[in-house]
Amino acid sequence: MTAPSADRPGTVLLDVADVLRQPLAGEYLDRVVVVPAGTGELRVELDYDKVTDRFQLYAALIDPNGVFRGHVQCPGGPGPRELRFTVGERSASPGAIAGPIPAGSWTLRIDLDRFREDGAYALRLIAVPGEPGAPAPDAEGRTEASVAPASGAEPASAPSWLRGELHCHSVHSDGRDGVDAIVAEARHRGFDFLALSDHFTWSHWGPLAEAANAAGGPIVLPSIEVTTHRGHGNAHGLREWVDVYVDGPERGAGELVREVHAQGGLFGVNHPFSGQQAWRRADVPWAEVDLLEVVNQGQDANNDAAIGLWDRLLAEGHDIAPVAGTDCHELGDPAQRLGQVVTAVRVAERSAEGLLDGLRRAATVVTRGAELELRLRSEGREAGLGEHLELGAGPVELEIDFRIDMPCALFVLRDGLMWFQGDVEPAESRLVVVDEEPVAAVYRVELHRRSDDPRHWASAWRSHESFEALTSFVRTVHRTTSHTHEGES
Repeated sequence: MTAPSADRPGTVLLDVADVLRQPLAGEYLDRVVVVPAGTGELRVELDYDKVTDRFQLYAALIDPNGVFRGHVQCPGGPGPRELRFTVGERSASPGAIAGPIPAGSWTLRIDLDRFREDGAYALRLIAVPGEPGAPAPDAEGRTEASVAPASGAEPASAPSWLRGELHCHSVHSDGRDGVDAIVAEARHRGFDFLALSDHFTWSHWGPLAEAANAAGGPIVLPSIEVTTHRGHGNAHGLREWVDVYVDGPERGAGELVREVHAQGGLFGVNHPFSGQQAWRRADVPWAEVDLLEVVNQGQDANNDAAIGLWDRLLAEGHDIAPVAGTDCHELGDPAQRLGQVVTAVRVAERSAEGLLDGLRRAATVVTRGAELELRLRSEGREAGLGEHLELGAGPVELEIDFRIDMPCALFVLRDGLMWFQGDVEPAESRLVVVDEEPVAAVYRVELHRRSDDPRHWASAWRSHESFEALTSFVRTVHRTTSHTHEGES
């Protein structure tokens, strides 16, 4: 692909220098600009001084068909920003989508990501004529995914596990690394799957599929981090771009989630207690959330709160799958290194569809390296992760398989409360415990590094600092209870 030709002369279609002052109605500042026929390239320029968490702007471009064509963010600390991106017929900047430049009314959007104090900005849109003799552009924009699994579907003779990353970023949004480098690092870490969840855009989907197919893996998911002013979430398994701008009066996040599901995709809430990015949306019922990021590598104690939130949602009857995210923006930063925490998914087929099915069934384990699994049995019936087990008159047997390389404390939680705790040694082993008086409840397991610190009595230290792994849930239900996940009988 040829690079955008920034040296070719163009016509300035919009040149605005202004001060944004509070209060300002709305979350977006849209300017409609008429683009003439024969345009081959559009350049967007946004200049301002970033004040972290106080004054932070993004820019986006939407074509006359309502199709997102590109964006730019402002990674890094405070200071002057000169944000640029280019959309051309044959090439585009990272984060933008190359293709026809139809004549008509385009929308140049400033996303007021942080607007808690006044600030000056300058915004320009420049049109560059198309090359002489170039074919006439098609009037239709395109939003479909160009992603295929990195390898053909591989039906498993028995259910197997896939491990990988569900939350990281490239130069197509606010990351510092190219797609090829991220795929290479994922292969180096032995990942079976990779979801590159760049903010707003779908420009990374094609390069991700191409890089993974060329390298022979991993399995990839077309994903977007939905970046709203009241929380972030990942949409996975998309077939086409969904309108992620849900902070205006015309459209809410609930509508977006329903569109994701209509495509056969999944929606998960990310880092739910992350300051200004914490999840604060009331327009998405928890019943429509598929995944919850309970461990985010950069969130420290916020992960304890996220796990507590998940326990509360499970107690309310929401069968939400726990997942992890490194949220890596720079491969070279040791704090963001891929593989420090992963999501393992139990699948029936080693493919993108098999991966989505395993996530949808909540057959997941979040781990820093340990292997962990939970099954419940009662009166000849059995249920695994994400499933429901009908209670009879007898006890419930919990079968816990694990493989660890360090001394750990193993916790069984029932309805979010500690039901069992025991020390386990480095080994590949199975532990069986019996609940003689079972109730309709949610069972799950955690592994934590044992501590020699005398402040942590009885080695029962359980926090983000000691965390090694947790399973998804198994729910026990009375036979008269209606439920959606059913254990084997």
